[in-house]
Amino acid sequence: MPYGKKLNIMKKLQLLICFLMIASAAFSQQDTLPDPADTITQDGYYEIFSDVDPAKPEEPLRIEIEFDYRDFLQMKYQDTSLQASLSVFDRDSLLYSTTVKIKARGTSRKKICFFPPFELNFKKSDPDSIYTGEMNKLKVVTQCRNNQVNQQYLIKEYLCYRLLNLLTDYSYKVRIVEIKFTDSAGKVKPYSNYGFILETHDHLAQRISAYPVEIMGIRMKQTDNDAFHLMALYQFMIGNTDWDVPSLHNIKLYKLQDYKKPNPVPITYDFDYAGLVNADYAVPHVRYGTTSVRERIYLGYCIPYNDFQTYFKLFLDKEEQFYSLINNCVWLEKYNKTDIVRYMGEFFAIIKNQNMAEVNITRRCVTE
Repeated sequence: MPYGKKLNIMKKLQLLICFLMIASAAFSQQDTLPDPADTITQDGYYEIFSDVDPAKPEEPLRIEIEFDYRDFLQMKYQDTSLQASLSVFDRDSLLYSTTVKIKARGTSRKKICFFPPFELNFKKSDPDSIYTGEMNKLKVVTQCRNNQVNQQYLIKEYLCYRLLNLLTDYSYKVRIVEIKFTDSAGKVKPYSNYGFILETHDHLAQRISAYPVEIMGIRMKQTDNDAFHLMALYQFMIGNTDWDVPSLHNIKLYKLQDYKKPNPVPITYDFDYAGLVNADYAVPHVRYGTTSVRERIYLGYCIPYNDFQTYFKLFLDKEEQFYSLINNCVWLEKYNKTDIVRYMGEFFAIIKNQNMAEVNITRRCVTE
């Protein structure tokens, strides 16, 4: 296919997923842009999320967003979008530029953060497009405040997603990104910081052959058994109690197309309140009687210790990969690497010792 025709295809699609994938590919050692068709999966999606390699950090994408900065902050509590200009770069070469809508998201972080997470909305695709619904959106988590401490919080939350990706496909994928913010009104000096792109619900559903469902009041035991226990134990590992299945708080349910698995799979997100992240604004829930988010509380329902051992083994098999992912993260400061490895080491010491596991997990589980 001629190179000019490839560019026409890319422009016609006008989808961020497409050109971000091209940007990702351009970070490699290839000298030419790939045919966009080569990046389409069997499901017909452009894939910007890579598999986790614990020994090799992923390359960050680089984007620039220009919008009225003060209007955005003043309207962040409203369900209102602003027009923005978006550009995607490979190093210093412009790959793509388009107009989007930007809108603040995240109920609690709108209150806590000076600059909250946001979503970018693109023009609706053509009726015959391979994309519909949420594929016209891009969810971005960025630094709560523009300083080094909050940059580290963001990187640690990013790692929470990546660690879970190593453990199970039933998890949201993320992609690190460098973002330059420019005020279109010229009243705020341009600045750059890190963020990460969060996989959309529809994209995840396609990947795991499922569809999202909402069942308020569902009991933990009514969800997929293996997926739940793995998720609950993971929350215990990272010290996160900011989730709840019945109220679907930071939990999304997915009904698998596999008829052998009739119960919905609970998939978790939002880890900024985890003890592993240890954000200064994170406070423990009063119901648990703890004084710090670093204190672990197991919130899964009770099963026999022998059954817990099955799930312990899945974590033990990934222990070295977990540590490798943390220690090879180039954006994480040395102090935080040491802190996270030590914190996770406490978890592994618990599940390796039956007495400690019984005291901290099996005897403190939830009776349903």
